Amino acid sequence: MKNWNESIIHASQDFAARWGFLTKDLFFEFFCQMSQAQQYRYWNYLVEKNLFLVSKANTQVLILSKKSRTQLGENARPARSPFYITHDSLVARFILPLIQRNLIERYWLEDELIRNPIDTYTVLGASRIHRIPDLVFDLRSVDGSSIRCALEIETVTKAQSRYAKIALAYADYSKVSLILFGCGYEATQRAVLNAFYKNGQSAQVIGVYKYQEFDATHLNSKIRFAGNELSMRELLEALTKKPILDSESLRERNEKPFSLITAENSEAA
Repeated sequence: MKNWNESIIHASQDFAARWGFLTKDLFFEFFCQMSQAQQYRYWNYLVEKNLFLVSKANTQVLILSKKSRTQLGENARPARSPFYITHDSLVARFILPLIQRNLIERYWLEDELIRNPIDTYTVLGASRIHRIPDLVFDLRSVDGSSIRCALEIETVTKAQSRYAKIALAYADYSKVSLILFGCGYEATQRAVLNAFYKNGQSAQVIGVYKYQEFDATHLNSKIRFAGNELSMRELLEALTKKPILDSESLRERNEKPFSLITAENSEAA
């Protein structure tokens, strides 16, 4: 290819700079929405031009090269440990379609909050921190306000006592209004809801969904709450007060498939 789309390349670098990795699945689904042949050409180009290196632990994962780190400067974080990439990819696959639809005002990753403890108290609205979410994000509403939400990805089912401690920790987080748990098993969903609604009520709205069924294109995945069930699209439309397009409609309108510019991690608020 003679003319490469620089926005795809830059968006890929920006993502890896913040998250510490880039998987082939995420790249194909969110960054390079072209024919499969073109996707592979771009994937290979990232390595051939020494912008990325293939992970020694997984050939389906790229990490930033020294060349890209020099270009990005202090914005480039260290490469993510291979141990966390499968988990973090589930977090990314949740937030990227929301960024794609310009629904995110800002977001914070777990390790960003760990590295900035003072910001963590402000972001969560707590005097004590016993649990840091996998992701904190502000949903942008049509009236200019925002709703602070947290995401937890649960790939295994913990003991009920562990979930009770998590619920107790979140009870102190005054700035978090909605907590979503992406779960791998029905048993995990039940354990989460039981922990948060043990006494009949919760300080926040709690929703659970199966991350294997998450639908990034149409957002039709079902989210269970204590007393009802909504699709992800219905939930987002209720919170943001505006219609939510599917990704196919976005492409027809020639909107960018993904941009970090609309979801910069700005000052804690």
